[in-house]
Amino acid sequence: MKVFINGEFTDEGRAFISPFSPGFMYGYGVFETIKVCRGRAVFLKEHYDRLMKGLDFLNIQADLDLQGFCDICEKLMRENVVEDGFLKIMSFKGRGGSADIIIYTGKKVYVDEYERGFGICLADSRRNEYSKLCTVKSMNYAENIIQKERAAGLGFEEAIFLNTRGDICEGCISNIFWVKEGRMYTPSINCGILPGIAREKVIELCAAEGIEIMEGGFGIEDMEGADEIFITNSLMDIMPVNRFEDRTFSICDMEFTNSLIDMYRRKYYAD
Repeated sequence: MKVFINGEFTDEGRAFISPFSPGFMYGYGVFETIKVCRGRAVFLKEHYDRLMKGLDFLNIQADLDLQGFCDICEKLMRENVVEDGFLKIMSFKGRGGSADIIIYTGKKVYVDEYERGFGICLADSRRNEYSKLCTVKSMNYAENIIQKERAAGLGFEEAIFLNTRGDICEGCISNIFWVKEGRMYTPSINCGILPGIAREKVIELCAAEGIEIMEGGFGIEDMEGADEIFITNSLMDIMPVNRFEDRTFSICDMEFTNSLIDMYRRKYYAD
């Protein structure tokens, strides 16, 4: 597999960074995961914009314009023959203070999961909604991995964080929505969530279709009695939730979620 690293395309076995890089030592950097569908990188500009915003926040200088970024991604998809999969972009502080950049491809896609949905549980640690890193897709991802592995050990695919106020926040790898009594809800940005790109696309789609979404701070009791729950991220798009803690849901009966999935695919994936 070919990998792009600091201006060069090389074999994955020859892609090295300095062990003294602040990015390597401290996770001082940002990353993006971009879905590839039928040979097209989905929402490429939106991911680029978030990447650059995160680097700017961390005061890391990156010499990478949008066109150059697109060219690199397209070449990697061709070289690695990726029609359906993903691009992973990691950019972090190098020894000299400027950005090290690594981009590679993968072929994992959520297929079977769409048929059965995800089970979600509550994380046993809290998000700090006051942290300035909330809106940065930081490479320092240890807490997310710990909670996702804990969830897997309990038989779930995802864990949902509450924040320090007790508001529903986000998942380890996802944003969360639910439908209750005909209305859709999702935590607002000031709850301490990462503003996911798929989340924003769902909100834009609903606005265009005249579907109201209530954004705000909601406690776990506000999600009790939900008729449907789904989570979003850039790889899975919209994933139905089939179980939340000890409560189960029938995906076949999720009229709203299934309709939204169809609308999402028609709008963003139509040839």
